[in-house]
Amino acid sequence: MLNEKLLEVLAHPADGEVAIVTQGEDGPHVVNTWNSYVHVTEDDRLLIPVSRMHNTEKNIERDNRVKLTIGSREVQGTRYKGTGFLITGTAKVVKEGPEFDMTKERFSWPRAVLEITIDKVVHTL
Repeated sequence: MLNEKLLEVLAHPADGEVAIVTQGEDGPHVVNTWNSYVHVTEDDRLLIPVSRMHNTEKNIERDNRVKLTIGSREVQGTRYKGTGFLITGTAKVVKEGPEFDMTKERFSWPRAVLEITIDKVVHTL
């Protein structure tokens, strides 16, 4: 499901921003993280370390649908330098288990891991 260009964006050394959108009680709720924090599993799930994101966690408990935008100004897009993606899927917050342990090995600060199962990827730039 994940194409080479998206994997290139996630691996690029010039860190880019990731926006994560959940549905809050009062409308969409957005938090940000960095491309370099996102880990892609062998089965194309995204694992993102969670420090705060308390509202995101509450929203996912009520409605697990999420949207993410991921991009980089440094990676060649379809027409010019710079590319981006819109990802839709479902999420859960994981606080124990092998993927949490792996994330804690990479970073000292996570209290949980946001695990995203991808439904659709759209190349937007």
